[in-house]
Amino acid sequence: MIERDIRVDADALDQAAAEVAQAWKAAETGYPVAPIDRLYFAGWEALCTVLTPKRYELLCHLRCTPADSIRALARGLGRDVKSVHEDVTALEELGLIERDAAGRLTMPVDEITSSIRFAA
Repeated sequence: MIERDIRVDADALDQAAAEVAQAWKAAETGYPVAPIDRLYFAGWEALCTVLTPKRYELLCHLRCTPADSIRALARGLGRDVKSVHEDVTALEELGLIERDAAGRLTMPVDEITSSIRFAA
């Protein structure tokens, strides 16, 4: 199962930097480093800007029905191609959508877990 962990925390940048530094030190000393597949957002607004209801709908659709192209995906969603292209680009950057060499779009993630920190 492929999972993505999403964390919303005001200290998101510091946490990500600490994880990178820890992994770097471990790698330098020869210790194996397990990959961490985590997305950080500094606040709820930042998360909601990226994971909109339309993008959530797109992810659910792709999970069940991979698409041969953005145009085919837009047709399946009943949306315009330009908006779907923008959404696909944003979600690809987060690693939530993948495109193979032929351009086929898939949503390889089985589960997204999240935590929202309210207090420091």
